[in-house]
Amino acid sequence: MELPQGQVAYTDEGPAGAPAVMAVHGVPGSVRDFRYLAPHLTDTLRLIRVDLPGFGGSPPAEEAVRTLAGRARVLTELADMLGLPRFGVLGHSMGGGTALVLAAEQPARVSLLVLVASMGLTAHRGLAVPPLWFAGLALALERPWLARALVPVLRAQYRRRRFGNSDQLTAADFALHCRAVAAADVGVLRRATRDARPRTLLAYSLDDPLVQPWIQEELAAALPHARVLAFREGGHHLQKTRAAELAAAIRQELDVRASGGSGQE
Repeated sequence: MELPQGQVAYTDEGPAGAPAVMAVHGVPGSVRDFRYLAPHLTDTLRLIRVDLPGFGGSPPAEEAVRTLAGRARVLTELADMLGLPRFGVLGHSMGGGTALVLAAEQPARVSLLVLVASMGLTAHRGLAVPPLWFAGLALALERPWLARALVPVLRAQYRRRRFGNSDQLTAADFALHCRAVAAADVGVLRRATRDARPRTLLAYSLDDPLVQPWIQEELAAALPHARVLAFREGGHHLQKTRAAELAAAIRQELDVRASGGSGQE
């Protein structure tokens, strides 16, 4: 679909009149990150999976690559084009940052915020260096003689983190990823938590190799309406490894929201 910020690819599954949830991947990522979760939701919910600019089938758009706010605006524009006055938003990993900023910027429209293994208010171990370091690495990857040395190292790091298709990624791909990761500004998220007021489901795993549990607990404490779903095992990609349980929790939150219940167990 053509949006003000450019072309954006997405999938739209489930009944047209059902409650809508927009799903936002991390970096790297694509709509495929939610392929295991989708079948557990789309019989009764409308799931809109979005390729953020620069990923999957969406070409890069500079503001959306560089900032979480730019990515949130892409989602708002897509919701406008799809005629969604109210919707939930699900963000995985760095996509959680995008989802949180969107909830803060659109409090009247975001009905449910789902954060899955999300980045938080403190840099996690998957971001071992400051965001500006990633911006510098992106510049280095644009120089062929440096790229030849860096690409094998980055491919090895992606394999270790179990990111798919790492051996097919080029220097240009890694440079774009680095520019996108450089948007991981925890200060932006701290401000967003002051304005984000939707019902929130925060899911994480104790064995996540990238985001420590205490970071998730810190984030949950900063969100006034957060329900925590903690798994002993599941790794970083809960939307794959715990798809059925996560879908059940999302359904429960939407049912509670619709009925006006408290959501407390």
